[in-house]
Amino acid sequence: MKSSNAIRLAVRKAIYAGAAVTAAASLAPVAMAQDEGADAVEEIVVTGSRIARKDFTSNAPVATVDSEQITLTNTVNTESLLNTLPQAVPGLDRTSNNPGNGTATVDLRGLGSNRTLVLINGRRVVPTTSGGSVDINSIPNSLIENIEVLTGGASAVYGSDAVAGVVNFILKDDFEGVAVQGGYEITQEGDAGIYSADITLGANLADDRGNVTFNLAYTDRDDLFQGDRDFATFAQFDDGAGGLFDGGSSGIPGTSIFSDNLTPEIGGNRGRFTPDGDLVQFTDNDFYNYAPVNYIQLPQTRYQATALGHFDINENVTVFGNAMFTSSKVPQQLAATPIFQTTTFTLDGNPFLTQGAQQALSNAFGDGTDADGDGVDDTATAFVRRRLLEVGPRIADSTFSTFQVAGGLRGNITSSWNYEGYVQFGNVSGSETQLGNVNRDRFDQSLRLANEDGSAADPTGALASSPTACLDTSANGATVGCSPMNIFGEGNISPQAASFLQTAVASAFDFEQLIVAANVAGDLGESLALPGGTIGVAFGVEQIENDFSFRPSQDLAAGTIAGFNGSPALSGGFDATSYYVEAYLPILSGSDFADLLDLELAYRSSDYTSAGTVDAYKIAGSWAPTDKVRFRAGFNTANRAPSIGELFLPQSEGFPGATDPCSSQGPDQSAAVRAVCEATGVPAASVFSTSLDLPSGQVRQISGGNPDLREEEAETFTAGVVFTEVLEGLTFSIDYFDIEIEDYIEDFGGGAANVLSTCYTNAEFGGAGSQFCNIVDRRADGTIRGIQVTQQNVARQTLKGFDLLASYDTEAFGGDLRIQYVGTFTEERDFTAFEGDDPIECAGRFGDLFCDDPNPDYKHRMSFNWTYDDLTAQLLWRYVGEVDDDNEGEVFSVEQLDAENYFDAAATYSLTENYSVTFGIDNLFDTEPPIIGDNQEQANTYPATYDVFGRTFFVRARAQF
Repeated sequence: MKSSNAIRLAVRKAIYAGAAVTAAASLAPVAMAQDEGADAVEEIVVTGSRIARKDFTSNAPVATVDSEQITLTNTVNTESLLNTLPQAVPGLDRTSNNPGNGTATVDLRGLGSNRTLVLINGRRVVPTTSGGSVDINSIPNSLIENIEVLTGGASAVYGSDAVAGVVNFILKDDFEGVAVQGGYEITQEGDAGIYSADITLGANLADDRGNVTFNLAYTDRDDLFQGDRDFATFAQFDDGAGGLFDGGSSGIPGTSIFSDNLTPEIGGNRGRFTPDGDLVQFTDNDFYNYAPVNYIQLPQTRYQATALGHFDINENVTVFGNAMFTSSKVPQQLAATPIFQTTTFTLDGNPFLTQGAQQALSNAFGDGTDADGDGVDDTATAFVRRRLLEVGPRIADSTFSTFQVAGGLRGNITSSWNYEGYVQFGNVSGSETQLGNVNRDRFDQSLRLANEDGSAADPTGALASSPTACLDTSANGATVGCSPMNIFGEGNISPQAASFLQTAVASAFDFEQLIVAANVAGDLGESLALPGGTIGVAFGVEQIENDFSFRPSQDLAAGTIAGFNGSPALSGGFDATSYYVEAYLPILSGSDFADLLDLELAYRSSDYTSAGTVDAYKIAGSWAPTDKVRFRAGFNTANRAPSIGELFLPQSEGFPGATDPCSSQGPDQSAAVRAVCEATGVPAASVFSTSLDLPSGQVRQISGGNPDLREEEAETFTAGVVFTEVLEGLTFSIDYFDIEIEDYIEDFGGGAANVLSTCYTNAEFGGAGSQFCNIVDRRADGTIRGIQVTQQNVARQTLKGFDLLASYDTEAFGGDLRIQYVGTFTEERDFTAFEGDDPIECAGRFGDLFCDDPNPDYKHRMSFNWTYDDLTAQLLWRYVGEVDDDNEGEVFSVEQLDAENYFDAAATYSLTENYSVTFGIDNLFDTEPPIIGDNQEQANTYPATYDVFGRTFFVRARAQF
């Protein structure tokens, strides 16, 4: 006898409540559903296994979030809700302007979004990026029944990418009627508004033999700039004395030029130009404040259409299918392009420079040619820094279109065996247009003026009013010919010269994924049964084809632009064929010393056209001496095949934060470091000088793919205990987790910052001629041109800690109260960049050396839900523990971020059976984010971790018929 959908939902809720694996759901207490006896309860499959069981209890921690939480938190983009779970470290979200790419991701355990597998109804979601990350903007919120979060390796069940765990979005497949809802939120400052609306229609067919459900959704998110918040209006820098000051970039609108050779002409070693072309001393007050025009909330326009359906052809065959489409437009905006470039420019007779400036520049940067013998060299070559305000801000308009369709058959083979087979196709296509980029070659071209031999000036030294033309008058790929450019003073670049510099940049990409899968599950019957029951098994095959292409315009591909980073073309793909088997062995049940003793086994073998054959297995089990206490443990091996980007990406440039150890900012200015600096090409006079200070604390990093990469291999161990109703209404669990990833794919040396540190300060692995120093490319003057890094299987990541989950139900104030808690204690989070290197410890730390987002030792999410008649109210408490900066070799004004507490309040009231309204306040006490200096991510803080919006109000109304 088949149970109804209502019974199945009740069973699922009862399982989560009874097993203490609910971690953020706000469910009313339920009992095991019955329909003329317990046999009416339908067997179900929960994330982590393909074997259906009536009495399913997970042998690994599974956190769940239900649809009520989506309503009470006014979740419009699901990453905002998932990021409140302590098992997750915030990935990309609505604040991710730089870094960011317009997508939203989920990152379990902070191991990377490409190591978190995202599923919908147990089936993969097509990735968006060449790195394999999924944009969860494509998930239709209104159709979510539950979100199940399984932490720990799950490759034996689901294959590659499930190293950190699995996030499975379970969609409603039985909706009947019409539901319309709309929501709006706005901060108390009257900005950062988000509007959402959707309609869902569903109908049962042919005496409930089937169902079809449609959903249409719209989201409109307003922009918010850093200049709209006092704490983010000015970029904060460390003053070296324990304080912060309003800093900015040395790439200023009037152009700056730094060199020890400028002293004493301008009274210092840093110069800048006045609007009349004179060269004067650059002071700390001259830094350009780039912060206010950067987004702190990215605007978004999103349209979604989803269709789900299933139909029972007969008792043994059900046809099912779904189709989902999402179109999302998410722009990014940064301050106008800062160009930092070594360039040769006309000097003698340059009408844009005063005679004093010409002489000073000739003394410091002259090229040694003086055709007219006036003591001023004809040309100069120098590293200039210019903020190109005349070109306008950098804007990247990104559009993503996601389409995924699946269809298949499922049903019964016998009374104890079932099958499922499906075909799924997914495509994510996107495009981006960029404004504000300039062509580096044309920048150089426009600085070389006609009559550069000095004839532009009369014999007495008076300057000509303007040059006649560029020395090279060609268009050089522009739509107009070269126009002479005056960078020597703010506002001096003419519209004609700005137009010549600008370059149109655009790109398009496609990610296509085809999956064909089939599996069979059942039990081996009474003849092979164990004392605890029949043995459950599942086995199947899966074929996955992945193809990705990225098609940039010429300047973007060549990397000849300043503004956004260059990105070369990329095309590649791989196929994977997998065979898998699972078994559930109920060894004992209902005995004197074992209310339950069971064992789970799983094995998967996958053959990749890129990485070869990889294997993964799982061994898990539990022992419940009574029905109130259950011990559980599991060991998993997991793997992640290298992504398309890691395999096939051509070399491209990026600008990560770093410090040149040979500069004035080098933390160790010892004789040993000086010797390495000189041995690697730094002129002796420049060692530890300001001329080597990295512009804006960033270094040019050249990275690329490697077709010889192997798969990453991980081992995950979990062990815990579950207490069920040890006190009336109280259920809780505590689980230990231990994850170790070997052959971790990483830029060699852990990135540019670690390469520099190792090269110059690590006596064991660094030094002239070492593999680290050999990839640091310096110019003749000692400044860094770039650092060459490529992807390698060289690193290792370890993670250890405890998850604690609890749920308590009681009566209070005439209603039902449920208190739910989920907390994570992280004991160890170590990253080793290469074999033999000292590990970087990130537990309880943050920063730009490696740890990035704050990784506190402890964080939690705790909710208090009270239900009385037609009212449901919730108080949510989120705690983010204190963290220390990860760069012990450098002193920052803010080296520790204190713990933060956030409280959100919401209530839903059912006006009638058909109408309900929800009101809420996020960040109830208007807690401001911690403000830091040089070790920030963006907006002087870490905006994905700490609330940057302030107190926010929302309302959501729903009508259902």
